Amino acid sequence: MSSLRDQVLSQYRNAAATIATSQYASSDPQPTTANTPPEPSQPTDTDLKALAMQQLIQRQARLLIKLHESLPQNTDISVDEDLLQTRLDDLASVCMTAFYAYRFDLLPYYWRWIYTDTLILMSYYAILKAARKNSFDENLMDRVVESLDRALIVAGGAGKPLGKQWIEKTLELLSRFWEETETSEEGETQRPLKRIKRDTIFSTHEPFGRPNFSAERTCPRYENWTLERFEKYMNEDSQGKPLPIVFTDLIKEWPAFSDMPWNSPEYLLSRTFGGRRLVPVEIGRSYVDEGWSQELIQFKHFLAKYIDPSIITTSTPTQPEKVGYLAQHNLFQQIPSLRNDIQVPDFCWADVPPHPTDSTKNQTPVHVPQLNAWFGPAKTITPLHTDGYHNLLCQVVGTKYVRLYSPEETGRLRPRGMEHGVDMSNTSELDVGVLEGWDDDGGNDWESIREELKDVPYWETILNPGDTLVIPIGWWHYVRSLSISFSVSFWWN
Repeated sequence: MSSLRDQVLSQYRNAAATIATSQYASSDPQPTTANTPPEPSQPTDTDLKALAMQQLIQRQARLLIKLHESLPQNTDISVDEDLLQTRLDDLASVCMTAFYAYRFDLLPYYWRWIYTDTLILMSYYAILKAARKNSFDENLMDRVVESLDRALIVAGGAGKPLGKQWIEKTLELLSRFWEETETSEEGETQRPLKRIKRDTIFSTHEPFGRPNFSAERTCPRYENWTLERFEKYMNEDSQGKPLPIVFTDLIKEWPAFSDMPWNSPEYLLSRTFGGRRLVPVEIGRSYVDEGWSQELIQFKHFLAKYIDPSIITTSTPTQPEKVGYLAQHNLFQQIPSLRNDIQVPDFCWADVPPHPTDSTKNQTPVHVPQLNAWFGPAKTITPLHTDGYHNLLCQVVGTKYVRLYSPEETGRLRPRGMEHGVDMSNTSELDVGVLEGWDDDGGNDWESIREELKDVPYWETILNPGDTLVIPIGWWHYVRSLSISFSVSFWWN
């Protein structure tokens, strides 16, 4: 019997034992830091639904341990497994009802915790059924990884003492176990990734061409700046109102450009459990467009459907009907193995000025930069908007066009207002792609708007792999992928 298989089973049994005694309804709130708001109060005796769910999840955990103990002899221990599955589904459904009943930042912490533990038990049950038959296959691993990733993405991996750390450890253990089961004694892969071409890199082709722009509007490019020189530029040289600039040498030493290449589909699949990891994908051209939606999708399906259909070997590649974009996702918190491929630029520790025109836009100081990933095909866009932080936008794969407008031009850029209860004032009503004729205007008349904006100054640039754009706080920016593009943004203040 595999040692790694035993470790996986032991990891799950210990987790179930913890869940069987967890007191969601009487625990203290999560500790807070300067970067995290206080958690909502824990359930009280009046929160009967939460207390009932606590009792229900504890019972299911004990039943799973009972099933586990029957494994060696595969004996009948009188567990109604149909009812067990129904109760696990009920727990997940009730938790999701709570998710929809609250705005996420107001959702009581215990609901996220119960949901995380429910998904852990669901994956445990799938593992137990496979162990009973001694049959671990692709479909099983897909289901298990999906459950654990949903806990990370939807619930933030909430919970103690399990939660995010337990899930990360378990996924790493499962990955090693699956590699072992895939490989024969001769060292040959039994179940290779048949659908993805090996030893390929993402195409650098720019199918829709490049925008034309003039030299006087192009962001200046620099290299060999020290941290002190950068701080002086941000504060003194610009009187606290710095312009956007590009650095060409800040990130060239990242492993993502060399021995851990992000332009390799095969490498990215190896870092995402053979592409099984789930990622949140925006479906549609822009989050302000009608019909825009989101979905959780396996990374391998995201690559094959939206990024580069030509990497599929089993069928004739076709272009997807809609654009899919992995946008503003903390991929590195969800999948720490990718985090080792990049480094936080030293400039993120610089002392930087506040918002130049509106002090109410300043955010609470962050102690470490906030990282987000942006990965999509050509023509994926981020509409004209502002960030609440200074931003280093680092280009790793492919090329991007960026247009920027000063905070002083805010009034002319038509900020949105409240929409469906959400403050959208950081996003403009203007569609740069339509205004420039790069995208279809939907039959609307934009000539008067073009005339109105013709004297509004802006900066622009094209980012190549290894480039870093400094987007000062308050600057409006529109971003458009010219090719398959993978970028990382660092927010700090």
